[in-house]
Amino acid sequence: MIKPQSEAHSADNSIASVRIVDLVEHARRPGRFLLTLSDERTFTLSASLLADLGATRNGAALDGAALDGAALSKLENEAEVLRVMDRAVASLSRGRRTRRELEQRLRRVKPGMLAPDVATVVVALDRLVESGVLCDEAVARAEASSRLRRGDAPRRVEMILQRKGIERRAAADAVAVAVMEDEIDEDAQCRLVAEKRMRSLAKLETNVAKRRLMAFLLRRGYGSSSIRLAMAEPFDSR
Repeated sequence: MIKPQSEAHSADNSIASVRIVDLVEHARRPGRFLLTLSDERTFTLSASLLADLGATRNGAALDGAALDGAALSKLENEAEVLRVMDRAVASLSRGRRTRRELEQRLRRVKPGMLAPDVATVVVALDRLVESGVLCDEAVARAEASSRLRRGDAPRRVEMILQRKGIERRAAADAVAVAVMEDEIDEDAQCRLVAEKRMRSLAKLETNVAKRRLMAFLLRRGYGSSSIRLAMAEPFDSR
């Protein structure tokens, strides 16, 4: 717990020596506060943690207070969780990410920096899931729709989602919903993709162009029947 300054004098000297000397709102990060201890360590904290510690918004209740072992440990742990959460939110602001992708990014740090431990990352991501900031289902739906409209076949999109950490069933459901909502016809889509690709193969000998087009369509995840239909027209017209 936190001991007010008047009570700290009677506490153990090793604990009472760690005091809160400053608490100010972060100038560039709304909802975040900078707390400085007497040992010159500084922590970035959330308003909710300050409330748990018994602080007022202007920090008056903590001015000069001493931290006991439990309070100091909680402060350190929560500050680290918050740091990881902020990194995760910043990553999400640059593009959609699944939980697995975020975890991998959070574990990567610059040389010389200490990576957060696994337990801290799990807690941070759990809180983002609980708040609705991180949602694998939403990512799967958006990613499926985007990739299908760019010309990937449903089978390939399912595989990509699974590599991103989406469970097999959830990936299949997301693709099925996207196919229905975007009215994707796999045969028609395959023909469009083949026609576009043929523009870059037009100068090649027919057999070479066929092999390359078939390999390309297979990589995009299309099945043999869709590929046969897609390849018939462009090569029949040659």
